[in-house]
Amino acid sequence: MINSTNDITVNGLDFNRMREVLDSIKADSQGDIANPRFQTTVVWDSGYHSTACVTDGQSIISDEPKRYGGEEVGVTPEDLLLAAVGSCLVNTYIAALSAARINVGFLRINVSGRVNFLTAFGLEAGAPGYEAIKIAVDIQTDAPTEKVTELMEKAFPAAPIPDTIMRPVPIKVEIAHHLEEKAMHPS
Repeated sequence: MINSTNDITVNGLDFNRMREVLDSIKADSQGDIANPRFQTTVVWDSGYHSTACVTDGQSIISDEPKRYGGEEVGVTPEDLLLAAVGSCLVNTYIAALSAARINVGFLRINVSGRVNFLTAFGLEAGAPGYEAIKIAVDIQTDAPTEKVTELMEKAFPAAPIPDTIMRPVPIKVEIAHHLEEKAMHPS
């Protein structure tokens, strides 16, 4: 959709705004715009239920299904990971296709995988995470299949979340333990 000679919007992305974003990233190549810090604080509520407060202040409620001892009041951590992969790919693909002036009718990404709960629940040795993750993309555009496929394959390596889980990323855990004070009983 073209609004005027200076205003170009494709797939809901405003190119003037995107140009401003790219200019800001280039101008701040060593700073917080080019290398933003994200932070999530997760607070245990009860059972497997927890609440995460993410960088922009939104909250995400997490829990496990009843069949695994949860109460089903939130999204599972396993689903959150798959949602992060799929959402990141949607954004990456839409950006690449829009930059190429390809109009997208619909884009659906199904992300799935199996988790080894035998290991996660301490019943056997092994890797407790996903064995593999499958991504199925269903898309409709106004461009030839070959061009769309080529653009999406070229864009895939730029997707931060899939990149993060496909390569070893160091994780440092710091534990600050607070001893619970016992109630004082009068003698």
